[in-house]
Amino acid sequence: MKFINIKKLLLFFIPLAVITYSIINNYYTIITENQLEIIKNGAANDLNSKGILINDMYKYLATDIDIIHWEFNKDFAQDIQPDKNKLKDFFLHLSTLQTTYDQVRFIDTLGHEIIRVDFDSINSVKIKDFDKLQDKSNRYYFKNAKKLEKGDIYFSNIDLNMEYGKIEVPYNPVLRVAKKVYTSNGTWNGLIVINYFMNDLFYKLNTQNNLKYASFELKTEEGFSLISEGNHKDFSHITSASDSLALYNTHKELWSKIEKESTGSYASKDVIYLFNKLTIDNNSTKNKHDKDQKALILINKIDLDKVQDSQFIYIIYKWISFTIITFLILLVLIGIQYYNNKLHVQNKSLLGKNDELENLKNKLQETLSIKLDELKLTERKFYSIFNNAGIGITLIDLKGKPVFTNKKLLDVLGYSESELKQMTFADFTHPDDLESDMIQFNKLIKREIDSYNIEKRYVRKDQSVIWGDLNVSLLLNKENEIINVIGAVSDITERKDAQRETRNLKKVIKSLDYIAKVLQIDSVENISEINESINLVKYIEKQSEDILKANKAREELLTNLEHKNSELNNYAHIVSHDLKSPLRSIYTLLNWIQEEPENTLTEESKMYSQLILDNLEKMESLITGILSYSSIDDDKMAEYDINTHDLVNEIVKLILVPKSIEIKIDANLPIIKGNKHRILQVFQNLIQNAIKSITNETGQIEIGVKETPEFWEFYVKDSGKGIEEKYFKKIFELFQSIDDSETKSGIGLSIVKKVIHFYKGKVWVESEVAKGTTFYFTLPKTSNL
Repeated sequence: MKFINIKKLLLFFIPLAVITYSIINNYYTIITENQLEIIKNGAANDLNSKGILINDMYKYLATDIDIIHWEFNKDFAQDIQPDKNKLKDFFLHLSTLQTTYDQVRFIDTLGHEIIRVDFDSINSVKIKDFDKLQDKSNRYYFKNAKKLEKGDIYFSNIDLNMEYGKIEVPYNPVLRVAKKVYTSNGTWNGLIVINYFMNDLFYKLNTQNNLKYASFELKTEEGFSLISEGNHKDFSHITSASDSLALYNTHKELWSKIEKESTGSYASKDVIYLFNKLTIDNNSTKNKHDKDQKALILINKIDLDKVQDSQFIYIIYKWISFTIITFLILLVLIGIQYYNNKLHVQNKSLLGKNDELENLKNKLQETLSIKLDELKLTERKFYSIFNNAGIGITLIDLKGKPVFTNKKLLDVLGYSESELKQMTFADFTHPDDLESDMIQFNKLIKREIDSYNIEKRYVRKDQSVIWGDLNVSLLLNKENEIINVIGAVSDITERKDAQRETRNLKKVIKSLDYIAKVLQIDSVENISEINESINLVKYIEKQSEDILKANKAREELLTNLEHKNSELNNYAHIVSHDLKSPLRSIYTLLNWIQEEPENTLTEESKMYSQLILDNLEKMESLITGILSYSSIDDDKMAEYDINTHDLVNEIVKLILVPKSIEIKIDANLPIIKGNKHRILQVFQNLIQNAIKSITNETGQIEIGVKETPEFWEFYVKDSGKGIEEKYFKKIFELFQSIDDSETKSGIGLSIVKKVIHFYKGKVWVESEVAKGTTFYFTLPKTSNL
């Protein structure tokens, strides 16, 4: 340091570096802000052009209906009931002049189709057979068009086309335009209706000026989706529970702004919304006969994450520029001598840090060993306490079905765990006690009460009846939502028997006491017998008091046990979440040590470190599996259409598949209704198991389906090492694995089984050792799906 004056160096270097950074940062901030403004202007212009497209469509539809109406009046003004054959000739002639619509029909005043012309994909005309024409009297557009004044035009809402009472699949959105026709003396004799299928327009709206950072949505004036990123939301307002998908529920602040302004923008944390409320009326269609007014909401969503990702290059440029300039400043200020001296100082510093890292590594290894031992002990305690609790404990879903039961309750009721999972608590409750229990249970899940305690009778598997003291409470998550209902049952049959015997003894005592009072003493012998009777009465009274005291002590003990088990239930819920935090901390610290370039770990230490990492990953997998297992039967998970072919292809792309394994996916995998998270768990666990089972150099996995009238039967087939028949039932049980692999948690197939049973399906396995395994599962077509 004798060649350098540190104070002067810092006096010049720090201010210059700060000024340099301020200038560069301000320059790139202006660039990124200007880019965002350009993106917003482009999105706003795109909305305007899309609005013009929509207005043009309404204009030419209004013109078409006027032309058809004029032509019709020329030929049929004198006919109260137009002849069908003449109408057919008229529409055939008209079709050569007008080809902009997809369907046109004439409906009489009662709502019956008289003639209908359909256009196919190349605008060839098809006249619908008379015997296939339909009654449209109950259709909303007919009812609304009947109310038109003479000369007025009616535009329907954009909705899904209905044929024979069913929605056409795939979805075919349609807009209808109608106008009344009259005879020459002014008598209304029917409606002309144009059907315009919206797919072409929707395609143009989605593809025109396709913006890089924005996605387009089209909403009705009520806030429901016609075009959106998620196809399941489009026209969802025709399904049940549609209100939850409306804009005023999903984006309340955005909806509030749209209600106040016709054009504008709204910014949230991750998205900028630009909207344009398009009004369709006689001004926009340029047609005085359009007396109605409708509105459509056009929205462009600018994804700020994508914009920021695109601007990441500017951050790199900024820091590169700053680094280069400050480095040049540093070179000018300190010179070659300072540079050499700095290298020497840094070398000493690194040697000192290496010693510190070595000490830190040793401390971390000790801490890791202690934490791992604590985690293993906690896990063993949890399972030991739950399964060996002195009272029966079960977790029940909101339908009353046990999902997890300890050994004590299984022994009390006499059922196996698999049998109990197929039942509800009503199935093993005595009929005389069921009504009172159900009343309390319904109050509990409606959150009218926090818990309840009753004594009731249970019917065991062998049909014998026992008494139980039942304490029921709720298991809630951090959002105060119900996860499960906790039931704690103490067998009080002996206590009930003792109470019954006590009541009987009291009756005997009263009888003996009465006898003693009415006995007449006539001789010494009689006196002796009376004394013996009195002594017997006192003895029985003492025995009864002892029994009552014993029962009271037993009740106090049971109360304490119920309190402890309630605490255990809450602990069981939070332990999975709380275990993850120390696991992640340990995992990060150990990776940091391994990746430190100056670490001097021996080969043996590296081996132990990797072993710790493997065990941490296994425990992480186990905890994640437990959370997945417990969340499967959450009734609040949304159900919607799932393309299983696309879902399986997604899974195969995301998981690691060795090049030596060929995966064949049946192109006929169907579209089902369910929750994507649950169905994904099934396919993902089965495919991953199939990959792990293939130990040969090459292998093949096949995923397919067979359709039956009642259900879909899926299968996942592999050419792996196979499974012995004696393990067929064990592999579906929780925490059970037939391998000694340290990476398997034994949860995957139990999750598969739980999901399939949730949807009232079946799952089974067929396998031959050394030849391969096939897992089958069914999903009913008419159930929860």
